[in-house]
Amino acid sequence: MKKFLLFPLFFAAFFSLNSCIAMKNDVDMAKTELRAETTAKMKILEENVTKNVTQSLKEEVAKLNARLDEIEKSQQTEKQMQKNKIDLSFNNLEELRETIKELNRRIDNVDMTAQKNSLLSEQINALDKKIAENEQELAQLKENINSQIEGLKPVDKFTVTKEGIVRLPESESKSYNQLVEYTKSESCDPAIARKAWETYAEKWSESRKCDVTFWIGETYYMEKSYNKAIETLQPIEKTYPGCPKIERSYLHIAFSLFHIGKVEVANAILESMKEKFPQPAFPDEVKELEKLINSKMPKKAAPAKKAEPAKKAPAKQQTKTPAKTKK
Repeated sequence: MKKFLLFPLFFAAFFSLNSCIAMKNDVDMAKTELRAETTAKMKILEENVTKNVTQSLKEEVAKLNARLDEIEKSQQTEKQMQKNKIDLSFNNLEELRETIKELNRRIDNVDMTAQKNSLLSEQINALDKKIAENEQELAQLKENINSQIEGLKPVDKFTVTKEGIVRLPESESKSYNQLVEYTKSESCDPAIARKAWETYAEKWSESRKCDVTFWIGETYYMEKSYNKAIETLQPIEKTYPGCPKIERSYLHIAFSLFHIGKVEVANAILESMKEKFPQPAFPDEVKELEKLINSKMPKKAAPAKKAEPAKKAPAKQQTKTPAKTKK
């Protein structure tokens, strides 16, 4: 019974195995066919791809070659243009050099002409300067001649020329009076007045010697040249005794001494004047000088009062003490 049961199972397994083998064979055959078909397709595809790629590459290469040709042509054209420019530049450079040489030649010619003109101009300037100097000398000569001619003409009034020459009238008294008037005036220039008095002394050397000396000293006093004023006025009394200008000379000598700080000497002269001229001709000036001197002189101490003799004190009276009585 068991044998009969195993037999069908065996046949079932055998058929199953055969079926599997048959299926495997079919699968292998299918794979083989598929591979053959795939290989054929791949080959066809490869051929197509290679053909297309080759065609594309050829087209690209053709385009690149065409582009290279264009670039080469452009470079050739550019090179030709650069060459033309270089040639033109060289031509222009040569022309420029020639132009510069020509300009330099012209400049040299101008410089030489300028130098010649400069030398000529300097010579002309020197001549102009010389002519101007000669004209100036001529004008000065004419002016001097005119001044000399004018100097020969008599004048009616005391004048001073531009050159500082003093002109006095021919009349001695008129000249003296005009000089006194000018010296006393507010517009007096002491230096001019002094020169005029010196001219007067030369022209009339024997006239009014004391007066002339006094007025010359007065010009120094007006300039505040006090030492020169003292030196000029001091000899008047001894040299010209009886001169009417002695008192005023003393007065201005005392003033000058005060102004240079010799107050005590000025005071001594003032006291001497009071003795010589008890009735001064210039009382206001004497008072002014006295006031100035007193303001600078040291004040004298007041004399001490004499002490009265001391009164003797009255003698004390001795009181007699009464004698004691005996008891």
